[in-house]
Amino acid sequence: LFSDGKIPASRGRFQKIDELNDFFTFADIRDGHTTIHSWDLIETTLREKLICQTILRNRRKKIYGLKDGNPLELKVLQALIPSLQIEEINTLVAKEILHLVEGKGYEFVNSKISSGINGISKIFLPHAEAIATLTATGTRDFVATISIECQEPEAYKQTFIQEIYIKNKYKPLTAKDYAILQGFPETFKIAESESTAKHQFGNAVSVPVVYHLAKALLNIILQV
Repeated sequence: LFSDGKIPASRGRFQKIDELNDFFTFADIRDGHTTIHSWDLIETTLREKLICQTILRNRRKKIYGLKDGNPLELKVLQALIPSLQIEEINTLVAKEILHLVEGKGYEFVNSKISSGINGISKIFLPHAEAIATLTATGTRDFVATISIECQEPEAYKQTFIQEIYIKNKYKPLTAKDYAILQGFPETFKIAESESTAKHQFGNAVSVPVVYHLAKALLNIILQV
């Protein structure tokens, strides 16, 4: 899979070390240069952002529970954030960023990566060299209709929000897009129903990948 025989240090095959992603993920429970949080999209103070980031950094720590993400009690938050008042938490609840899980504590309203935020899980930039795994119900993945370039992480995120998200410069990935991304030929018959067609390609394997694997295997078999 890799020309020099070595797996690259970066997580993405098409991404250089320390290179900014060419897609943006909408999630309150993950972090990164290209992760969009609800508090990035809703008007919030620096103090409110600090509270949210504190919850984000601590909700997965095992001292607060055995789950991958745990609600945090008010007393825990007050120990982590100096002079924290319940009114500050209530404000974030009113903004629908946090909610109270009875008997457990406070958790993000958007606590599932698959659900994303405001119906969006990922927005890929049009120059992206790779797309994440396609699913049969991947209606929360979008592609931007314009591209942006920036080297400074925070400016990169803000430019994306201002120029692409707020201006609605993005569109959903269609079944036709799925077919192209999976390497299906133009002659392949796509189901008339968009949802049915997405099941065709979301549960499929990439045609070029199968072709090259089969070709490599045949070369080995014929040499035996």
